[in-house]
Amino acid sequence: MIQINEFLLKPCETNEELSIAAQLRYQAYRNVEAIKENERAEFTDKYDAQPNTKTCLIYEDNKALASVRACVYSKVHNFMEIPSFEVYKDEIEKELGLDKVIVESNRFVITPEMVDSKSLFKIPFRFIILNLHKFKGDFIITAVREKHIPLYKRFLTMEPISGLKKYPGIDVDMVLMAGDCKKNLQAVIDKESFFSIPREEVDAYTLSMQNTNAASR
Repeated sequence: MIQINEFLLKPCETNEELSIAAQLRYQAYRNVEAIKENERAEFTDKYDAQPNTKTCLIYEDNKALASVRACVYSKVHNFMEIPSFEVYKDEIEKELGLDKVIVESNRFVITPEMVDSKSLFKIPFRFIILNLHKFKGDFIITAVREKHIPLYKRFLTMEPISGLKKYPGIDVDMVLMAGDCKKNLQAVIDKESFFSIPREEVDAYTLSMQNTNAASR
């Protein structure tokens, strides 16, 4: 757990915490009509159960406000595929190469009442940077709505590498963006003091969960 201003950033370690993240996703996606209603009022996918992924929650006053998931494509994880490969694999192979370590930031959601919070928007990316450090990422990728391209260019020095496509699991057209970590990660870290992560935190971090029987639904 890491306290950043009024927010607490906590990687999910139990199925209960993953369920909270799934509820947040459901609320956020339903708010923009990106998914259909379901009885569970949760949104999960098969990648939640894969050993190369981990989800993080952001709290304020014990209330979960946001969530993000890191999916790691690397030799360490036997090059297990990540969500973007379902629709953008050709572009990833062409622009980045399939022999690189890639960390995908996905399922980034903010509770509808806080969706315009500029301070909250930045916090989840600290978790993605933690994964980039831990696995020595060559590239960070994320799929965004077309209107958000300028923001991700400015904030994370990322560039589009695809056209508009439906992102897996949601009815939203998105553009895949990529950032070269070797060239630009330090510049991103320098923008926010809380993006600087101590070595001991990186060493202690793991993708494994206390409960390992999380299943896609």
